[in-house]
Amino acid sequence: MGQVERERGLKKGTILQKAYRIKKIISTSELSNVYVVYHLKSKRTLILKEFFPQALAMRDLDHVKVICRRPSLKTKFDRLLDSFWHEASLHKELNHANIIGYIDHFAENGTGYLVVDYCKGKTLDAYVLAQTELDLGAFLHQTVLPIFDGLDYLHKKGIIHRDIKPKNILVTEAGEPMLIDFGSAIYFVSDEPKPIVTTEGYSPLEFYSGQSKQGVVSDIYSLAATLYYCLTKERPVDVAARVIEDTLPAIRTRNPDVPLLLANVIMWGLAVDSKKRCPTLKLFATAIRAEHLIWKGKARFSLKKLPH
Repeated sequence: MGQVERERGLKKGTILQKAYRIKKIISTSELSNVYVVYHLKSKRTLILKEFFPQALAMRDLDHVKVICRRPSLKTKFDRLLDSFWHEASLHKELNHANIIGYIDHFAENGTGYLVVDYCKGKTLDAYVLAQTELDLGAFLHQTVLPIFDGLDYLHKKGIIHRDIKPKNILVTEAGEPMLIDFGSAIYFVSDEPKPIVTTEGYSPLEFYSGQSKQGVVSDIYSLAATLYYCLTKERPVDVAARVIEDTLPAIRTRNPDVPLLLANVIMWGLAVDSKKRCPTLKLFATAIRAEHLIWKGKARFSLKKLPH
């Protein structure tokens, strides 16, 4: 991480809420800084996210307090901070083995903070790239299906994540996947205009409009795009470039080893038109489970054929 990012963040040793001591800054984005912190009372290592919109905010002279760069930006700053509190409140309601655990959120230094569990591991894109050869059966069983379970739990609460992508799935050292970053998540039954947040290659067409109908099928698109990446190591063509002429190569064109059933359901999930997309997670997961069973059968058959 560069010097500019370090300077933007809180210094090592800074204590928040008389409870969280900054150990190090690990990442920055347009809207936040993320730190590893030590909880003084429980002696646990945790992750702390600080609301810090780079274009709008700066550190005060004490290098701790967050202030607006200009008074004219205050309205936008406050609106984005409201979204941060929405993320924290929504995350507080979640409790699932495959969703990063909520710990705390609070206001201090003119900004907001969210504390979540710390899990050692790699983001899914790094995890996939580190595999010389992906064990498809194990990957489907240990990584993909638990992601489905976590998403299904979210959807049953009326929430869509809206930013499913390899960088927002953490694979722990024990091999467990964790959904992280709920900054774009919304209650999809609401008729309120939705903030436009898109990620090239992973967002469905409906995410490009604040007035569009968004729901479970929207997350299904992003999930299918994530699986497409995992199995080809290439990001899908962005949906905006597929509207007039769909130039997305079939997944088996990029990786002929992807089984037909799995390939078909992934491409179904990647339909540009939400009405033509795989409509439920259950249907998608059934195809994944079937593929896992087929793989297990093939593995057993191969073992039987080995000379004794």
